[in-house]
Amino acid sequence: MSDTPSSTAIDGVLAALTEVIRSSTSPEVQDVQLMLLRRLALEGSVIPSRIPAPRNITEIGGYLNQLTTLGLDDMRTQMLGSVLGLASPTPLSGLETTRPPLQMISITNDQPAGASSTIAPTVVVRSDMAPSLVASLTGLHAHQGKLALWAPPPLLPPKPAAGAPAPIVDPLVPMGRVLWVAPQSALVDSLQDSVTLGRGAVDTGTNFRLAVRVDVGAPGSSSIDWTAVVWDNVAEVFIDQAIGATNLIPLETVLALTGFVAARPASRPTGRADLSWARMVNISGLLPGVTRLGDELRLVFTAAQIAQSAFAADVDRVWTGTSFTVA
Repeated sequence: MSDTPSSTAIDGVLAALTEVIRSSTSPEVQDVQLMLLRRLALEGSVIPSRIPAPRNITEIGGYLNQLTTLGLDDMRTQMLGSVLGLASPTPLSGLETTRPPLQMISITNDQPAGASSTIAPTVVVRSDMAPSLVASLTGLHAHQGKLALWAPPPLLPPKPAAGAPAPIVDPLVPMGRVLWVAPQSALVDSLQDSVTLGRGAVDTGTNFRLAVRVDVGAPGSSSIDWTAVVWDNVAEVFIDQAIGATNLIPLETVLALTGFVAARPASRPTGRADLSWARMVNISGLLPGVTRLGDELRLVFTAAQIAQSAFAADVDRVWTGTSFTVA
């Protein structure tokens, strides 16, 4: 009997190994997946060349000299590896071996009764900020409170074309430090909305604040007369509406242990597209005069992604306490 394994057995082992690599979600196996993809991308024989194979050393030298003249030293090294049939020793852009220490992850989003079905079932949150936020939401759920959230895709704005103005983007947004209350959950029906923008009878000053509707007796809540901001469909503007005694808990109380701070707008929203009232910002850990923009971006993005973004020239900007500016 031969000691050589049959082709069927080998195929079975390879199929099982492939399935483990394909379906597992552990960080270790994801590293293996990235390694295999990188090998495929860099292996010279995977993608056929678009130019004829060099017929002699003179033609190879011509290619190398041309790349040297153009200053494309990395591509010259990759070409030499390709000629020798080797994986290139020079990493290609976007294939760094080190992943950022933090990731943007999805958490289950609240779906308040009566709210619009357009509220996303999940919301993307930075991995180091997710546990405390989930814990606070869980505590809110115990008292029938719902806080639906919204966040844009965690993408860096691309580098503008030559001569084009740079896009105006708050870097706190792509680095995962800003969330919004889902606008569909507030300012629609003052008696049913899960979130209210308004003023309580005990509030001083003229600023509005956000509060979440909860059961009577929920810690931190109170049943007092409220004036809520709602949309007037006839006049097509936001107006104040008295809603009487309503049991609400201030959003700043809900977020107390999360690092996020809710907005306290001084005036009603100017229109449907004005979401400044819904903004929640987390600046915990940012030290004025110390924290650099590049260091913060590298927590969630690779060096190649940052280099291709609109923030490429701003990585040395320093946090002032309210924004990143030139040191």
